[in-house]
Amino acid sequence: MAAGDKQICLCFANYLERSLLPLRFICYTDSDFLNVQQPIRKPLSACIKHVFPNTLADSKCSLNQNIEASIKPKLSKNFEKIIVIRSAPNAINYREYIRDTWKQTFPSEIPVVFVVGKGKSDDDVESEAKEHEDILQLDFIDSYFNLTLKMMATYGYFLKHSTVEQFMVINDDTIVNSTALMQYSNEMQKGENYVIGKVSRGYPRLFMPWLLWHVPSTMYNHKCYPPFVQGSSFIISRKAASEIFKHICDFPFVHLDDIMMGLVSNCVGTSLIHREGFDHHFLNHFTVFHYQYSRYSASKMRSLWKQINHLL
Repeated sequence: MAAGDKQICLCFANYLERSLLPLRFICYTDSDFLNVQQPIRKPLSACIKHVFPNTLADSKCSLNQNIEASIKPKLSKNFEKIIVIRSAPNAINYREYIRDTWKQTFPSEIPVVFVVGKGKSDDDVESEAKEHEDILQLDFIDSYFNLTLKMMATYGYFLKHSTVEQFMVINDDTIVNSTALMQYSNEMQKGENYVIGKVSRGYPRLFMPWLLWHVPSTMYNHKCYPPFVQGSSFIISRKAASEIFKHICDFPFVHLDDIMMGLVSNCVGTSLIHREGFDHHFLNHFTVFHYQYSRYSASKMRSLWKQINHLL
């Protein structure tokens, strides 16, 4: 499929998703899946059974296994916070855009690392990594249906190889207001179990198979999702990442990473903390700007950065 056709399909999928918003009124009647302050059920096994009444976890699940890194970033031995930018192997233009723009607004003691999986050809990634020393490439195929794997592999790597206390996870097609993000980051204490971001509640499972975010009933058969944090940008503590990584294979698999993390979080007791400005698609008062209805080009992101740079 040509790039233009893909863009048309993506825009059409987003239009249909927005047209399904009336279903959210139905989801707001499901009290079990609205609370963000306590687990849906206790103990953990009862919660999993309630969320997945007719599905069993995959006995061959390997999401909680450490994945080898073929390229490692150059990092100091001790850092408390890290900015993890999820990128694709061929998204060099987006990484260059970030290096030239909002990355420079963060304190130097906070490393900024681009995480990618394997692509069709990784020669360019290798040369880019040698030049910038800010890429972590993990040994799995980077694809849309490996988003959950990508997130778990990222947690697993840094939980094993660092003492980091807080991850700031960002997509590469974003603009970050470093002042606002650091303000939210600094509110939290070590050892707490939380995810901060845009908390979505009353969100329906998209049942039309041609939609990009379709999840079949055989994978998850409730009509609504529990609260979850939108995946384009969030802050997660080491405690929360560790709990999710530890228990991810106790759950049946869902390929959408933010939905999967929300399902696990709601059962293991992770606090989902809503803060304004995450996944924000207006160029005012944002923490992380992200246009969710299409993927802006890297040149478009540079242009937007120039428009708002004086405000950050």
